[in-house]
Amino acid sequence: MDKGGGEMLAGKRMQFSNEDLEKTIEEVRAVFESSAVSQDDCIKICLLLEEALLRCRQHFGRAHTYSLKIQKWFGVPKVIIRIKGEPFDPLYTDDDDEEILSSEILKGLMSYEHAETVYTYRNGCNEISTYVRKERKPIKIPGGAITIAALLAVLCAAIHAALPAAWQAAVLEDAAEPLLKTLMGLIVAVTGPFVFISIVDGICLMEDVATFSNVGIRVIRRFFAVMLLMSLFAAAVCQLFFPVLAWQGESNLAPAELIRLFLGILPRNLLAPFVEGNILQIVCIAILTGISILTLTNVIPHLKTIISELNKLIFKMMDIVSKVIYVAIFLNVFKVIAGSSMETIFAVWRIIAANYVFCIGFGLLMFLHVAYKYKLDMADFMRKGARVFLISFSTASNTAAMSANVVFAKKDLQIEGKFCDFWLPLSHAMFSPSAAAALVAGVFYTAYNAQLELSLFSLIITIILALQLSIATPPVPGGIMAIYAIIFNQLALPLDYIGMLMVSAVFVVNISSVMSMLIRDCELVDIAGEIGKRG
Repeated sequence: MDKGGGEMLAGKRMQFSNEDLEKTIEEVRAVFESSAVSQDDCIKICLLLEEALLRCRQHFGRAHTYSLKIQKWFGVPKVIIRIKGEPFDPLYTDDDDEEILSSEILKGLMSYEHAETVYTYRNGCNEISTYVRKERKPIKIPGGAITIAALLAVLCAAIHAALPAAWQAAVLEDAAEPLLKTLMGLIVAVTGPFVFISIVDGICLMEDVATFSNVGIRVIRRFFAVMLLMSLFAAAVCQLFFPVLAWQGESNLAPAELIRLFLGILPRNLLAPFVEGNILQIVCIAILTGISILTLTNVIPHLKTIISELNKLIFKMMDIVSKVIYVAIFLNVFKVIAGSSMETIFAVWRIIAANYVFCIGFGLLMFLHVAYKYKLDMADFMRKGARVFLISFSTASNTAAMSANVVFAKKDLQIEGKFCDFWLPLSHAMFSPSAAAALVAGVFYTAYNAQLELSLFSLIITIILALQLSIATPPVPGGIMAIYAIIFNQLALPLDYIGMLMVSAVFVVNISSVMSMLIRDCELVDIAGEIGKRG
């Protein structure tokens, strides 16, 4: 290795024989498999270079030679293949030539996540270079873009306070509020299809109707039971921080209203719920659709694949709309600060504290219950699962820790492999206890700041909505904002405080994520033990 950090791994003169071509591709595969590129990128690189070398052999002849040089600069590999002779680009395909790969296939092979392959002609040599792109490491800010949006909103609110009164009213009422209302409408509109596809795809993860009946229904029933328990626990904790629950008088449960709510779950037709944004009816249609697809799997074998691809499409739509979410967070926070007293702003500490108490409290109760029931060594459990929990905490994402969690569940928790492959993806799609509890807490916080009482009936509706909507919280930063808007509209609560809820999420999302992962693993151990899927 030289002082610049460069290391020559290979530098050879080779011929276009089958043996040399095979050695070249094997060396390329070995160097990129040990690099940061993905497995898919590695396969594409090998296929592309093999095709390029075959084309060069066809053009220059078998007796022609080429040089292969493989370098590493600070651990980043670079492959350079040089062929002396006239200019010939093996990465270009004439669409009229039917004897070789089409241009579309070549473009697909050259489409990498973290690498690049280029052709150049210099000093009488055709040169094909493949290297790993150096990506700039972004500066990590706690809460990411949400934090930036909130800080910008605080700055703009301070500037707004210095404006004349007439200008303040114009900015707040004529600009910020109409724009915010429009953006929230867009977010909610996209959330409906997302909820539908997410639930359908979750049900499609089950192999067939028999699996759904024997195992799936039991698993889903337990999902909702745990989420219900955590939602009730969160409601009890939030009542201490936000005493808004009324137990007597007009706040008593109205049975007729509850019956109308359940009847309202059934849609009049298949399109109306999506047009009206009725999430409860969308959930009902999604469940029926998912079960129907399971029954048609043998008749239409590719139906599940189509749903999975649609799920990817909707995820991409949510990813695009997530950019709008940051603007909506900015406007929400700006509106709250510009139009509220400092007492209201500083009251955000209550929702942060409440989230910490019910997330950590319920997670520890679940852990103690499972440890006592199955005689687990708690210290050993935490030691072996430390990597999973660390990834979940540092990334504020259960999805990022999923691959590590699969290994932890199969190897250390001794859960049957096939059951893990079924349960874990399904749990990520349909089991979000922390999200359900956060929705309940958001209702308490908003009612408290709006000086509204929360009736027992409203609490029941809140928990029912939280259980259903937590299933399909958009997996993008700030995605829960759309769910807050839906549940607040259903309960006739003001949307003004969603911005402060998003600010509080910056301080609790990491703890919420790691405790959600702990609850998920505890539930996996519990149900696997009950149905005999644990060694």
